[in-house]
Amino acid sequence: MTKIVSHRGANKFAPENTFAAADLALEQGADYIELDVRESADGVLYVIHDETLDRTTNATGPVGHMLSSEIDTLDAGSWFGEKFKGAVVPRLDTYLEHLRGRAGVYIELKYCDPAKVVALVRDLGMVRDTFYFSFSEEMRRDLQMIAPEFRKMMTLNIAKSPSLVGAIHHASIIEITLEQMCRPGIIEASRKAGLEIMVYYGGDDMGLHREIAAAGVDYINLDRPDLFDAARRELIGANA
Repeated sequence: MTKIVSHRGANKFAPENTFAAADLALEQGADYIELDVRESADGVLYVIHDETLDRTTNATGPVGHMLSSEIDTLDAGSWFGEKFKGAVVPRLDTYLEHLRGRAGVYIELKYCDPAKVVALVRDLGMVRDTFYFSFSEEMRRDLQMIAPEFRKMMTLNIAKSPSLVGAIHHASIIEITLEQMCRPGIIEASRKAGLEIMVYYGGDDMGLHREIAAAGVDYINLDRPDLFDAARRELIGANA
């Protein structure tokens, strides 16, 4: 059965990358929570997507220019809705502790020290429950050097070919788009390369959710866990 990876949590219903978004995603059927990691000026790891605080908090400026004592006081919920007022920017350690034993975690390294992430995940005993990606070649290289045993994901767009995902990028999971999934041979080539397959789809077309569920891929990275959970339940019912 295809596992649901909820992109920044249930970000259509709660402020992204917050405890509320993670908890709601799990209620909606998510198996994994995707999160983004950045680092404060004094070296504390936070769960936040953007380089700046402007869009998702009541502060402005780069995350990396602000002290943790300042970030900890920010409101990361009011921008989304009044009922989320006072939501914090989660520290990575408390966020992972919150999810441990409840969900898997897909960790995207936006900009941070990979060694700190590795140490934290190992300390929490969550190596098997996590997988990793970064658009930064530098951080991907450092992560592989420090933690070769960690599960890693690579996009087809970066790898160029399923056959290179493992050999060049040391990854065991390939992420493809819906369009790539429908291209003849891509799923078969990915399987031949020994890869798990994750489809990224950010939309809310129920027909497309059903199509992805029927394709039998390993993961779907999405914004609507509620819709895909309904689609895979339909599929299970039809096959019962």
